[in-house]
Amino acid sequence: MVPKLMDYTISPYPIVIIDPKVDASRLKLRPIRVGQVGHLPGRTLFRSEVVFEQWAIVYIVSGSGTYMENSGKAQQVREGSLFFFRPGFTYNFGPAPGGSWDEYYINFSGTRIAEWLESGLIAGGIVFQAEGVKGLQEVFETVLGQMEGGAPEDADRAALCLERMLLDCSYIIEEKNRPSQIGPMPQIREDLNSCVYGTMDLNQIAAKHHISMSTLRRLVRRSSGFPLQDYIHRLKMAEAKHLLLNTSLQVKEIAGLLHYSDPFYFSRLFKKYMGISPLFCRQNIG
Repeated sequence: MVPKLMDYTISPYPIVIIDPKVDASRLKLRPIRVGQVGHLPGRTLFRSEVVFEQWAIVYIVSGSGTYMENSGKAQQVREGSLFFFRPGFTYNFGPAPGGSWDEYYINFSGTRIAEWLESGLIAGGIVFQAEGVKGLQEVFETVLGQMEGGAPEDADRAALCLERMLLDCSYIIEEKNRPSQIGPMPQIREDLNSCVYGTMDLNQIAAKHHISMSTLRRLVRRSSGFPLQDYIHRLKMAEAKHLLLNTSLQVKEIAGLLHYSDPFYFSRLFKKYMGISPLFCRQNIG
C-alpha cells in the first residue's frame, strides 16, 4: 500500500511521498533515474529560497499560486501548469496566502538529462500550460505506483514513463507557444507524400499554399529538421523500402516508379538514407 503521511505544515489532506527503493546498480536504464515522487493534494505551504539537488517536474492539477526561479519574475501558476526545478537554482513557489493547489512531482537524475535539455524536453525558469496533454494526472499516478513497489523493472518502467510524458508534453507546449509553426504544414506534408510517384512541381505546391519557395523550404526544414530536397529523397526511399519488402519488382523498376532514371544513383541514395543497399534490404530484412 502507498504510504500516506499527515503533515499539516504542507497540506490539511493526506500526502504521498515515495523515495527510491532500488540501488542504481540494479537498473537497466541507468541514464534515467527517477528519484523521490509525490502527490500533495491541497498544498498550502509556500517555500522561499529553496535549492534542490536534483531536477524535478511539477504538475498542478488544480489551484493557483506563483513560481519564481532565482531573482526572475514571479510567474502565475494555475490548473494545468507544468514547471521544472533545476539543481543549484533558488526557488520561491507555492500557493498564495489562504490558497492551495493540488501538486504532483517527480525528481529525476542521470546523463540523459543533457539530451533532454538539448532537444527541449525540459527547461527551467518557465511555467508551461499542458491542459492539452490527455491523461497527465494518470501518468503521475502510474509513476507513483511503479516507484512504490521497489522492483528494479518497475523503476525502469517509471523512467520510460517519465520520458514519454516529457515528449508528449513538449509537442503540446510547442504547439501552444508557436502557433505560427502549425500553418499549412499538415497539408504541405500531404502534398509532398502524394507526389512520391510523380514528378514534384514544388513551385506549384508553394503557389497552392500562397507561399514562396524560400518559405516552403523554411517550413519543411523547421518541421522535419531536413532540407526540402533531403526530405523528398527520404519520402521516396521510405516508399522504396516498402516496395522492396512487399513486391517482387526489380530495383531498376522501383527506381523508375519513383522517378529516378539512373538505378545506380537510386541505389546510392537508398544506401545513404537507409544505411544498407536495396538488395541487402530485400534479402536480409524481408
